[in-house]
Amino acid sequence: MGGHRMRAFACFALVALTSCETAGTERSSLQSPAPKCDTAVAREDIRRTIETFYAALAKNDHLAVQRDTTPDFYAFEIGKKYSSKQLSDLVAKSHAEGRIINWGLGPMTLQVDCSIASATWENVGSAGSAGKLQPRAWLESAVLRRHDDSWVLAFLHSTPKDPRE
Repeated sequence: MGGHRMRAFACFALVALTSCETAGTERSSLQSPAPKCDTAVAREDIRRTIETFYAALAKNDHLAVQRDTTPDFYAFEIGKKYSSKQLSDLVAKSHAEGRIINWGLGPMTLQVDCSIASATWENVGSAGSAGKLQPRAWLESAVLRRHDDSWVLAFLHSTPKDPRE
């Protein structure tokens, strides 16, 4: 898909999730109840998928990164668009050059539907070379899709947090 179509999909997905969440309060008695997909198990699976994705990046585990993402996954990082392979290669190259990146995923706000979910969180960590690590913080969001019996990342956005806060 072209960049415009993918951005439109990401926006649609977030609007659809919000609409699904609020639609339940406006249902008439003639409509069937909303499916029970937003469960504690689904939320834990989504959190675990995001955490294992970052663990795979930290270990340069390219196969695990691929397993945790859709074939058309992309991320907005450092002002650019990356496929899962490109992102994994970028992090591995940084590691090979001696750069250390520590991620600390904070509590996540989740919107869960049966086949799609969104997550937002603050990522507080550090980055730099050995002995010269600097504190870093990012605001991040992701869209995940349900695939077979698991959740996989379809989209990731990361932006540096304003250091003045």
